[in-house]
Amino acid sequence: MKEIEKQSNNKNLRRGNPAWGKRADGTGKSGNPNGKPHNEASITAKQREMLPLPCPYAPGKTWLEWLADRGMALAGENAGYYRELMDRLEGKVTQPITPDGPIIFKVIYDRVWDKTPGTTPGAS
Repeated sequence: MKEIEKQSNNKNLRRGNPAWGKRADGTGKSGNPNGKPHNEASITAKQREMLPLPCPYAPGKTWLEWLADRGMALAGENAGYYRELMDRLEGKVTQPITPDGPIIFKVIYDRVWDKTPGTTPGAS
């Protein structure tokens, strides 16, 4: 009898993850409470914190406003910046995997060459 009680209390024998039980507020709890912590020392995390702060390069604007203005200005001057801006705003242009119709290849020669055996194309 004691062996059955031991097995019924053994979490390893239960189905599913017992750590995902419901709390009083109705939310589940993590099955790995001692897991990897968030990286608070990352550059991206620090930049996100700075976005709403005042920008020293543009009085009266936040970093977010200044970066948006600067990105737009650079996109007007440089095609690379413009392409990057459009990829982020509109999404990258997808290339179809299968064409709707037949694929047609056109080959255009810009000069005529001798077709006799042993000659090289383009050699004069």
